[in-house]
Amino acid sequence: MNDNGQKFEEMSLDSDTLNALEDIEFEEPTEVQEESIKPAIEGNDMIVQARTGSGKTHSFLIPIFEKMEGNNGVEAIVLTPTRELAQQVENEARKIGEHHGINTLAIYGGASIKFQIDHLPKTSFVAGTPGRVMDLMRRGELDLNNINFFVLDEADRMLEMGFLDDIKWIMSRTPEEKQIMLYSATMPHKIVKLANQYMEDPIQLKLSEDEISAKGVKQQFISVGRKNKLSALSSLLDNEPGKYLIFCNTRKYTQILSDRLGKFGYKAHSLHGDMSQSARTKTMNKFKEGKIDILVSTDVASRGIDVQDITHVVNYDIPKYEKDYVHRIGRTGRLGKKGKAITFVSRDEVEFLEKIEDFVETEITELDLEEEGRVKHRVDYDHHADLFGMVSFEVSMNGSSLNRWELEQKMKDYGVKPDEATVQDLDRSKATVKIIKSKAERVKDMDFFEDVKLVEREGREK
Repeated sequence: MNDNGQKFEEMSLDSDTLNALEDIEFEEPTEVQEESIKPAIEGNDMIVQARTGSGKTHSFLIPIFEKMEGNNGVEAIVLTPTRELAQQVENEARKIGEHHGINTLAIYGGASIKFQIDHLPKTSFVAGTPGRVMDLMRRGELDLNNINFFVLDEADRMLEMGFLDDIKWIMSRTPEEKQIMLYSATMPHKIVKLANQYMEDPIQLKLSEDEISAKGVKQQFISVGRKNKLSALSSLLDNEPGKYLIFCNTRKYTQILSDRLGKFGYKAHSLHGDMSQSARTKTMNKFKEGKIDILVSTDVASRGIDVQDITHVVNYDIPKYEKDYVHRIGRTGRLGKKGKAITFVSRDEVEFLEKIEDFVETEITELDLEEEGRVKHRVDYDHHADLFGMVSFEVSMNGSSLNRWELEQKMKDYGVKPDEATVQDLDRSKATVKIIKSKAERVKDMDFFEDVKLVEREGREK
């Protein structure tokens, strides 16, 4: 919501638009809507830097439907990086279009092209992905010769996914006189260059500070090794109930993780590119409707997720690129609500965490899990090994003190060779023993030790 309490009724909008906004229970424009709707209605080309979840979709839909006639073929096209986002945009457009008597259509791969071809002749508004848009244009089924509105939604993501040449191909086959609106969370040089090439004196609005600083999102990390990731996630799910969006770096592991969660009684579903479009749509609808509270996704599949009540974003796998981190955590803390973003970080991933902190200009604090969930914690010697693969234990001996050589011989009886262990800080009956991680498990069976304590290594320097 905006701070001054302005209503949509005060923006001189058509009654059909106002009725549509009332039906979807929109009362006050968000900041991006308040700043961009009026100049867009006036016909200006627009460059808007705004985060996902800020209300940007309606900031271009409202001006389009205010001005669209609906009787001259396709008048408006919105290009999106993913099929999910195309669906989302068309879904919101349809709610407004119904009040104006204007038909809308989403076109994307993975769905029936015959259905899309059959419905295009009576469609005025199209939201689609570049690949399917080009396919239909080459077939002669999609004619953009009469469009008045051309929107690039999440332009930075389209560049990252390699769509720049496709965008130029499509753009070159549209009329020179049209209104262009470009929306992006960040503004890489290539986007600025693209805008300068095709736009005429565009209005530029920079409203995405939240995208970088992630205001409203509490950012934390958990130092955890591979063996205890599931245990750490279980602790969160059991002790901090909410609506979870969990990110993995690969399609394969989203399915593996959701299956593992299911075995422990969690109602989790996965969302990834190997699923059929109908399966992805069904899963997304269940998540939006609250029938499932745990969704495990990849970065690409998540691009169409527009769910306002996500309480936790968990980076089960830390993203390798800072922008992906920003896109991920932007799925919570939307429209003024609070949210939490928690990133799992192993000791050898600390460098990625530090790069992310530099990018978002925020210190990400460590979260200590005090209570276990239903998946029990295991000792992870890999996580606690040093750079040389050695695990440290503080030990005390039974009975008389032993010298270093005697201690090494006793450990040899348990299959730990002298070159696989070192004894340090030996002081009578106490010492620090380092054992190669592959044999660290054996130390608990060494009955000549009265007490054994694992020296847990921190995930990063305090």
